[in-house]
Amino acid sequence: MEFALGAAFFYAWSVTCARRSSAHHGPDLANLGRLLVALVAVGAFVALSGRQPFSAGWGWLILGGVLGLGVGDVALFHALPRIGVGLTMLLTQCLAAPFALVLEYGTLGHAPTGPQMAASLVILTGVAIALGAPAEGDPAHRQAGVWLGVLSALGQACGAVSTPLTVHACEAASQTVPDGFSQAFVRLLGGAPFVAAFLLWATHGKGLFAKVRRPYATLDATGWMLMNGLSGPALGVACYQWALTAQPAALVLSVVALTPVIALVMQWAVEGDRPPWRLWLGGAVAIAGVVLLRRA
Repeated sequence: MEFALGAAFFYAWSVTCARRSSAHHGPDLANLGRLLVALVAVGAFVALSGRQPFSAGWGWLILGGVLGLGVGDVALFHALPRIGVGLTMLLTQCLAAPFALVLEYGTLGHAPTGPQMAASLVILTGVAIALGAPAEGDPAHRQAGVWLGVLSALGQACGAVSTPLTVHACEAASQTVPDGFSQAFVRLLGGAPFVAAFLLWATHGKGLFAKVRRPYATLDATGWMLMNGLSGPALGVACYQWALTAQPAALVLSVVALTPVIALVMQWAVEGDRPPWRLWLGGAVAIAGVVLLRRA
């Protein structure tokens, strides 16, 4: 599960970069910017290395990009300023695993076992504990932030299950399953247009750059956007796709759920914000459930 652990690390750094980038550009422009950075970087690598990204079932990857990188990440970026990095990532990553269990059962017939359901309950208990932590943003926006975190988790789960569906289609067509970078490129082709359309809708009548901080700190702002794009939707998604190709989505997501703990440490190191004890306790319980789910 080395690729899943790599995805957790890159995702954790990405969400730290996302918070800084959002402060400079606003959440929607920051989200689109990172996807475009990743699309150019991964697309160039795929083209120069002679990879063939399209295969049987590629439509599932496009759909996974729309739901995961599109709907899921739009919700994530709007949850960050409302409830902070720690709680946002805890909701998004830990809830994605039990959501994926249900989706895999519905699409591929992989029925969750009793131990898997029990482990999912432990995860939910940890999330419930963490929900008692003080909100980092405006308390009036906390409920909206929590629901956005749940929506992000559902989007991530849908995006994850699209990969085993693609693998199933390739095996049925006796085709080689594309590698992680090729799959990441196709997912980005699905996610980037959705985010661009959402940005145009959200900024209608205001202008694309209405939320860009003035004066614009060019070096700092572009640096955070570049790191955000390369770490999350580029390297993170590539590791993620490699892991999903070899393992069931629920198991991969259970390992990737380590992201909140890593993100909390990174947030503490970069921003000096020490997380409240309920987030640590809730995160520990949720991660214990993740470990149980992985062994179930």
